[in-house]
Amino acid sequence: MITIRLAAALFLLAILQPVSAEEIYVTRDAQGNPVFSDRPGDGPSERLDLREPNLYEAQAVPTPRPRADRRPRETAAAADYRVRITKPDNEEGVRAPDGRVEVQVDVEPGLREGHTLELLLNGSPVASGRSGSFTIETFDRGENSLSARVLDGDREVAQSPTIVFYLLRRSLLHPAPANPAPNYRPPGSG
Repeated sequence: MITIRLAAALFLLAILQPVSAEEIYVTRDAQGNPVFSDRPGDGPSERLDLREPNLYEAQAVPTPRPRADRRPRETAAAADYRVRITKPDNEEGVRAPDGRVEVQVDVEPGLREGHTLELLLNGSPVASGRSGSFTIETFDRGENSLSARVLDGDREVAQSPTIVFYLLRRSLLHPAPANPAPNYRPPGSG
C-alpha cells in the first residue's frame, strides 16, 4: 500500500515531468487513498491531464542612466569642510532636567553662501541654521547619538563624526526631593 506522502511525491514528480512524459493515472486503494501510477490500476482508473508548464524567458535588465536633473557631485571647495561637534563632548553625561541640551558645532572654513548646518539626534533632523550654536530638546534619557552635517539645499556636502552623550534626568518615578539639604543650590541659581 502506498502512503499519502509517497502518493504526493509521485504526483509532484508527475507534474514536474516534461510535457512529453508518459501518461499518469490515479486509482483509489481500499481505504480511498489516491494511488498514482504510469499504468491504469486494477480498479477504476482516471487519466490525469497534466497542464502545459509555465515557461518564462528572462528579460535583459536595462543599465541605469544618471538623471539629467541631478546636480554634479561635490566640488573640491565643498569637500574641504571640516565639521565637528565641540559641545557636548563624546561620551559626556549631560544634566538637563528640562531636556534642553546646548550643542556647539565647529565648521572650518566658514559656511559658504547657500550652505546650512543640520543637527541629527539619533539619526533624525532636529535643528538647522547657519550658526554653529544650537539648543536642542530631547526627553530620551540615557544614550543619545548626535551628528552635524553641512547641506547645500537637499544635498549633503560634509558630515561630522557621530558623538554619543548621555542625558541625565530625574525619572517621573523618582522626582526631586521636596526639602533639599540647607546648602543645596539648584544648578544655574548662581
